[in-house]
Amino acid sequence: MLIAILNQSTLVSNDDAATMTQAIAAQVKLDVAPLWDRAPAAVIFYTNPQDVPAAAHGIALVDTIKDQPQGVLGFHTEDQGGKLWGVVAAKPELDNGGKPTTEDWSVSSVLSHEVLEMFIDPNCNLWANDSAGKSYSFEVCDPVEAPTYAVSGVSVSNFVTPAWFDPLSDHATAQYDKLGKLHAPFSILKGGYVVYESAGAEHQKYGDEFPTWRKKMKSGKLARTQRRLKQAEALFAHATA
Repeated sequence: MLIAILNQSTLVSNDDAATMTQAIAAQVKLDVAPLWDRAPAAVIFYTNPQDVPAAAHGIALVDTIKDQPQGVLGFHTEDQGGKLWGVVAAKPELDNGGKPTTEDWSVSSVLSHEVLEMFIDPNCNLWANDSAGKSYSFEVCDPVEAPTYAVSGVSVSNFVTPAWFDPLSDHATAQYDKLGKLHAPFSILKGGYVVYESAGAEHQKYGDEFPTWRKKMKSGKLARTQRRLKQAEALFAHATA
């Protein structure tokens, strides 16, 4: 898998975009791929869209996202031909005190979030049953959005491991997220959230410190959260048909 990063934002410099991309590429290769037992995706910054290979999936940095509610930060989706593409908006983060490449809620951490979720569940269609009546969406960054951690001085998103989706995992020995802050499957940090289906209804659960302004990013018609909620409705409809 090749994930091409393009910078179409006036608020983020090409130098910062390239620095983010290099850090995220290292994160995928050294952190995510080994913990998920997968071959790493290549994550490459391109200054010229015409240089992007036809087979690549793409994520563009922009100022704001058109045709989405104000404040939406990012999403990735799939077109009719199976092509994956995503967008990350810089302005909502920067307007709310975030920085381009450092600290929690940075532009780089949102880009990392979208890259990692594109890498692990590219088609946005995987769910995990907790064996207690709930099904959780396969979103590897949502439960642990903050705190972030640094790769080469760049803030990137924490992420959960396969054990997080396994109700039979050993709580005493399993690693549930990169930073080791979670201690049980299907749990969330104060700066995280989850989408799940239970008893025929779809739900969103937010941690105590998840910023109110950031919840707006989950409301866009193309956002993964909205796709997950629609999937939850379909899952229940199919189960009761």
